[in-house]
Amino acid sequence: MIDQTTLGHDFLKQELGVIPSIGWQIDPFGHSATQGGLLTTGMGFNALYFGRIHYVELENRQRDGECEGLWESSSMMDTTFWGLSGSFSGAPKGFCFDALCDDEPLVGLEEENLQLRVEDFLQLVKEQTSRTRGSNIMLTMGMDFQFSQARKNYQNLDLLIDATKHFIENEAIDVNEIFGDLFDNVEIFYSTPERYTQCKHRDFLGSRRRDSTLTSEFAHQASNAKIRDSINWKVKKGDFFPYADCDHCYWTGYFSSRQGLKRLERVGSSYLHAVRQIHSQIALSSEKIYESYGSVEINVNGKLDGDAKEKSSALIPRVKAWNNSPLFELDDAMGVAQHHDAVSGTSKQHVAYDYAKQISKGISSASAFATEALRELLLDANTHGSLENLSYCHLLNETTCEVSQIASEDQDQIIHIVVYNALAVNRSEIISLPINDENANYLVERLVNHNEWQQVSTSLVPNSNYAKLSGAASATLYFEANNLLPIGASIFRINKAESEKISDLVVNTSDSSDTSHLRAKHVDDEDENDIVVSNGLLTVHCDRSTGAIKSIIDSDSGITVNIEQSYGFYKAFSPEGNQDVTDPPPFDTKFNVKGAGMCLPGYVDSEGDELPWLLGSAETWQNGGAYIFRTSDIDLNIVPEVASTVTVHETELVSEVHAKFGGSGNQPLIEQITRLVKGKNYVEVEYVVSPVPVDDGIGKEIISRFSTNIDSGGAFFTDSNGREFMERTRGDNKLYGTLEHDPVAMEQVAGNFYPVNSAVYVEDKDRSFSILLDRSQGASSLSSGSIELMIQRRLLYDDARGVNEALNETDSGITPNPPYGSATRVGDGIVVKGIHRLMVGRGKTAAAMARSRMDEIFSPAHLFVSSAPKDKEIQFKHTSFSALESSLPSNIMLVTYAIRQNGSFLVRLAHQYGCDESTKHSVPTQIDLKILFPSKTIASFTEKTLSGNQNRVEWEQTRLVWDDNFTPFHYEDSRVLNEDTIVTLKPLEVRTFEVEVVA
Repeated sequence: MIDQTTLGHDFLKQELGVIPSIGWQIDPFGHSATQGGLLTTGMGFNALYFGRIHYVELENRQRDGECEGLWESSSMMDTTFWGLSGSFSGAPKGFCFDALCDDEPLVGLEEENLQLRVEDFLQLVKEQTSRTRGSNIMLTMGMDFQFSQARKNYQNLDLLIDATKHFIENEAIDVNEIFGDLFDNVEIFYSTPERYTQCKHRDFLGSRRRDSTLTSEFAHQASNAKIRDSINWKVKKGDFFPYADCDHCYWTGYFSSRQGLKRLERVGSSYLHAVRQIHSQIALSSEKIYESYGSVEINVNGKLDGDAKEKSSALIPRVKAWNNSPLFELDDAMGVAQHHDAVSGTSKQHVAYDYAKQISKGISSASAFATEALRELLLDANTHGSLENLSYCHLLNETTCEVSQIASEDQDQIIHIVVYNALAVNRSEIISLPINDENANYLVERLVNHNEWQQVSTSLVPNSNYAKLSGAASATLYFEANNLLPIGASIFRINKAESEKISDLVVNTSDSSDTSHLRAKHVDDEDENDIVVSNGLLTVHCDRSTGAIKSIIDSDSGITVNIEQSYGFYKAFSPEGNQDVTDPPPFDTKFNVKGAGMCLPGYVDSEGDELPWLLGSAETWQNGGAYIFRTSDIDLNIVPEVASTVTVHETELVSEVHAKFGGSGNQPLIEQITRLVKGKNYVEVEYVVSPVPVDDGIGKEIISRFSTNIDSGGAFFTDSNGREFMERTRGDNKLYGTLEHDPVAMEQVAGNFYPVNSAVYVEDKDRSFSILLDRSQGASSLSSGSIELMIQRRLLYDDARGVNEALNETDSGITPNPPYGSATRVGDGIVVKGIHRLMVGRGKTAAAMARSRMDEIFSPAHLFVSSAPKDKEIQFKHTSFSALESSLPSNIMLVTYAIRQNGSFLVRLAHQYGCDESTKHSVPTQIDLKILFPSKTIASFTEKTLSGNQNRVEWEQTRLVWDDNFTPFHYEDSRVLNEDTIVTLKPLEVRTFEVEVVA
């Protein structure tokens, strides 16, 4: 979110000279607590407006006049002003004058009829006025797919404004007769969200003008405000999840829609995080940093053109355009992917393909730069032509890395691996590398001194290739990579070696294979004992006949969490006879007046006009679709484990238990690897979901469920964009205010699902159980101690929310859309592969446990691989490198480390722990910015708003204050001058700095 907003703010400032002061999110369907803090005051916004909230909460807010107010998303965030965006999806009823509207124009009306229309308009204004506080309201005179007929629009709007003024001034319309003693006059004018916010703030200040408790700054702002009755904004706590627009219409399906795209978005974001750092290192190694921003010229073979190889500064031509970074293509693609119908998975299939294509192109473009930059940083200047085929391995999830696979088949080739650690702390990892010759022995060594290599431990495990990928490697070579330097690279090499050169390559427990280093233990069903694997930190018991996890024991605490693991599916709801809602029943083309219980509510109940048949209860017709999750019943259909298929691989570095679930014939629905890795205090569950069968005409929502012996009651916790952990309560009908009915009871499954970006957990006073995710998914806890995650969706009907096609992804694509084709799916359903990491521990420690590993799963060690003949000597000028003088504290993440077009550096630091999550880490923490630039001197630095487009101090001095209890920002703590380069981060605080350095 921050990256995308930063990119947009750079564009607006440099191309248009604009610094936005308002957040405007019309269509997103649900708003997180993090958005309520970071994407408001954190970005320098004075208010945030959006259009969608739960239909029951909307009814209550309309009734109580609370459609605007204050939002305290968490105790660690500033309070901000929020509001529903006026009339939301279009103009007030009867006053839409664009191409898709059939409202009668005002232009051409006789004066008498025009007056009647103005009176109707003022009645709608009165209705909206009753739904908020103050003397100003917002009317949004348009919506999606409009503003295509400017002349028609503005002619009618100009007339509406002039006619209203005319009839009021001539007393043809009596304002008091319409509004009572609330208002004496009505003024209508063209405006902007920024001006509207200033007007609302004047309303607020006017009601406080005589309050003696105001600070002097606050009182000065209020001195010119109109005095009115006191305005006390209601404070919204938490977030706006889940969202539903009618009684059986929970928009909780998109949390898991398009799992492949969600994973690709995470991969692209992680890689962008890393290559920005490499870009900065190239700039820092250049003599003229201010000239080191621009695009690298690369030919079709991925090599630098011209004389660019001669010096590092030539890697980046001297062009200062805001979009001329060599990483712009990836940056741009990742920004577009944050669209609310992109990463959400709610676009048409063709559009989803394009999102994926653009991200893939961005990764390829960034890789071409990054590989050349790494060669420049690591190789001697006179080592011409070395590591020529250095490539980024971005398909490790497919067990694919072309360079290592090809080289592993050649006895005369040596493989070099650059392992890049994008985290700002030292870390140790077990690296996995795809290789094709599983019958060879491999010697892996690390460069420790000039031309001195040190052997590291290795293990070789066959690749089961459950996804049945044609290019996948036949085996995975694991090797130990300890003490990887922060924001830095380490060098390894791999030789095929004689067996006597390999010491303790693999430890095995069975003799089922004739290849000693690839032995697998096929489990005997008749043995009644559990399968037990351990890495010294954790011990995992698996069912001998099925391979399902039964318990996890934490060696440090002695805590045992019993687990009943299962996979299953919910049957997607579709109307009787499988009627497709994309072919709705006939209806009157004139807009209907919506009544109580109407679907798709907006600020003034206009949104339903786009689909007029959505009247009353949705019980009989609402399908599940890309947006909406709706089950045909509340019971999970458990898929059976496949007995006699359990295989165990045990090696020095990894232990694996392979199991299969459900399906028929030779095609299980789920294939799972439970993996323990040396030195890691989590259990990795790698799952592969085969094409979801829909031959029965029923769509399915695939679920992974873990039921534990933890007494969590109805409580569970989900992260908010990787920041706050939000407590959720199963069946919580108090989320939406006073209720006449229980909306959650109508959809007991879908109404209890919440988005998870990084982690979800349950806990009690004795035990904790958390799950870390490699992509965003929907999750819930439908019984005490359980967690279930939706890991795949395949549906056959549309949910009537604008996509107009079913969420049915297939492996061979789709025919063109009309009028060029019929948008027919081709091939079988897609295969999805993912990872969950399970952690257990003492009671009330789940948040701290998850925090300790969240950054690792977002930012794995990045592998760049090259091959060369064994007899070719390669001279490295460094055995490794790190951008930092030392590791940052373990509770601090370097979110952004990027060179800007003016030669300064954008540094964004984040405290990764919330209040009271850890006695050790949930504390204010100091960081010396000098650590980030060990070879340079910091000339100056300034704290910016999160997107970096304005100075924090200047914004704090001009921000609009909405809260009587507001505590002014302490400027002396935010901008450190002279030689003091130490900054402090409070729990979950994110701060952005612009840093200028000199040699």
